[in-house]
Amino acid sequence: MDRIFTLVAQGFSVAFTAALVFVPLCIALALRLGVVDKPGGRKQHGKVTPLLGGVGVFLAVAAGVLVVQWQTAATASVDLHFEQTGFVMAAALVMFVIGLVDDVFKDRLAFQLKLLGQILGVLVLMGPQLGKLITQGGAPGQWLYQLFFLGWYLTIVNSFNFSDNMNGLMSGLSVIAFGASVVYLGSEGSLRSLVIAVVLAGALLGFLPYNFPRSRVFLGDAGSMFTGFCMAWIQFDLSRGFGSVPEGDLGVSNLIPAILIMGVPLYDAAFVVFMRIVDRRPIYLGDNHHLSHRLVRGGFTPVEAVVILWGIGILLAGVGVLAVFAQPSYRYLLLVASVGMMIAVTRVVMHFERRALAASAPPA
Repeated sequence: MDRIFTLVAQGFSVAFTAALVFVPLCIALALRLGVVDKPGGRKQHGKVTPLLGGVGVFLAVAAGVLVVQWQTAATASVDLHFEQTGFVMAAALVMFVIGLVDDVFKDRLAFQLKLLGQILGVLVLMGPQLGKLITQGGAPGQWLYQLFFLGWYLTIVNSFNFSDNMNGLMSGLSVIAFGASVVYLGSEGSLRSLVIAVVLAGALLGFLPYNFPRSRVFLGDAGSMFTGFCMAWIQFDLSRGFGSVPEGDLGVSNLIPAILIMGVPLYDAAFVVFMRIVDRRPIYLGDNHHLSHRLVRGGFTPVEAVVILWGIGILLAGVGVLAVFAQPSYRYLLLVASVGMMIAVTRVVMHFERRALAASAPPA
């Protein structure tokens, strides 16, 4: 146990320090290359902002993982079997590159191409199992499970990508979710996932001072998609058993802790997509109707809006950890209660928004 604690501390420290070093270099590189996000339209930041913060996070995570891998190879006391993560690392790299291309060619990469790149990244991860099914055949349930697997990754990647809409929001929510996951992963003995979750949290915390409360750099799609993909992979540890239980709910309740831990990004994405469908707008076009934007229009500052959503994220993550150790029936109860709470929060936020807009409207 002492050795694991040492590895975790080393991975976190290296990733955190590396992010503090790499992110300023990425800021300078982005300004030199012109990889920036310009204000205007729905984008409410006040100045041209570099977009390569995700590159700094990616490099910091790579540094943290390499140090942990070197330490485990140097001492045979712990073997985290990093050699088994080849397809995971390749898929994460594909997701990162697709996001980086979108950052470089900002607003010029069609949504369909971006989605196709995301699907390609997930298919790389699915390669071994999918190849076996194609060559050897399989039952319909196995094919459906692969379809669920694809949907799981695409949903989480895009939910976290959507939540990167205000300074510090996605980074903070990701740290909260990774932190909550460590509680579960530590209890289950999933040491490799635990170490990687801590490394990711360290890299994002090292990035956060450059992005919150005022932003010198944005995470960009490269950072948000890479983080979302890693989140989906790590949270899959919480969903083990889904589809493998022959009776009852088929293990669906095993998904609930992960859903709660990622509650704010998942709920916000679902809410925004629902509103776009209601308004008959394309679901892939960005807008300023996220909960964070509505809080600002309701009278809160951007910093206050982010802190409020962080607080809700901590609450839902705590409920998710509680659900890990609960019976399936209680997990459903916790999920229903949490969704009800989020709907109530949304109604309150929209009330503040309408009241503020009415107060600012010119008299008839």
